[in-house]
Amino acid sequence: MPVIRREKLPDSPIDLVACSRTRPNDTEGNRRKGVHFFVDDYRFGWLRRDVTRNLDKFRQYAFILSPDFSRYAEMLTWQVLEAVGMNRWCGAVWQKMGCKVFPSVGWATPFTYRFCFMGVERNSPVAVTTNGNRREKRAYLHGYDAMLDALAPSAVICLGTPFPEMRGNIIPVKYDIFRKEAL
Repeated sequence: MPVIRREKLPDSPIDLVACSRTRPNDTEGNRRKGVHFFVDDYRFGWLRRDVTRNLDKFRQYAFILSPDFSRYAEMLTWQVLEAVGMNRWCGAVWQKMGCKVFPSVGWATPFTYRFCFMGVERNSPVAVTTNGNRREKRAYLHGYDAMLDALAPSAVICLGTPFPEMRGNIIPVKYDIFRKEAL
């Protein structure tokens, strides 16, 4: 499994822009943000074929979160493993090309915990999202706790409203699809 190396969080407040809303020569305000991939897979599926596509555009931002390829409970194990592997591979390649990258971490079922946390250095800042997980809150929190045990992240960038039960150094980032991304 490729490894995304531990990076230091920026000193400034964390804010994110969706990969699908990034632009060449973006505004100064947006360039202080990180790029996230907590969007539908079709918006970044091209990464499976060309991990360097759009990298020059993404480099203008403060950092990049590794791509959040979907992992569902009904997927076959190899599909979840592939999604995790692609996430780590993209992040590791981008780091080798000089980008600051934080791993996006997710899981499917308890069986997948054995590999969903691989490729992330312990005590690294990580990113998660609560979006789309409200109906399966209990399962989400079980996986979240397993992630905390496995990785002991120094911080958790959380896109969306954190559940009150979530523990750790959580950095909430508001997710509002209607907010104007450019300043």
